[in-house]
Amino acid sequence: MDDHIRMMNAGDSQPTGDVISSYLAVESQEPTKGNKKRLCISKIVTIVIFFLVILITTLATILAVEKHKSSTEHTSCLDDWIGYLGKCFYFSENTTTWAASQNFCTSYAATLAVFNTTKELDFLKRYSDHSQYWIGLSRKPGQTWKWIDGTTYSGWFKIIGIGECAYLHKIGISSASTHLVRKWICSKPDTHISGS
Repeated sequence: MDDHIRMMNAGDSQPTGDVISSYLAVESQEPTKGNKKRLCISKIVTIVIFFLVILITTLATILAVEKHKSSTEHTSCLDDWIGYLGKCFYFSENTTTWAASQNFCTSYAATLAVFNTTKELDFLKRYSDHSQYWIGLSRKPGQTWKWIDGTTYSGWFKIIGIGECAYLHKIGISSASTHLVRKWICSKPDTHISGS
């Protein structure tokens, strides 16, 4: 604008309204372009923040649901019982006879451990440490092995020994006389899992 005023002072013709208005138009357009840029950046930032809030909210909801699932997964297993593959297992610390072990399990609406998969057997062996635990498998002299629930043992694992009651240890399954004492394992269905 100073140049324009100087030109007028140098004896140029009188300023026309067109020159002044075009100068003002140029001056007023520059902030508009800057405002448009700022407005565009502001919109982009708002959109990014909006999507971040949606993403964080979604992730928080998913984590809350997963935490709730995992905290309630085995709620029907009593304290000191371990949930695995839809069953609750109890590993005793004390020792007693096979019959007394079964009576203990019955008092908790359970039986001495019954299992029918290699996965369950491996799980029980892993928890057996170096102890020996009565399980729910027995036989009468000269008869076949039966599970405590009445089903006949199918022979899918080897039972070592000539006793009437089976017990589990780190290596596998053996048998012993009913009057001997050992720890025991109870099992019962996990009602939370089977009911869902």
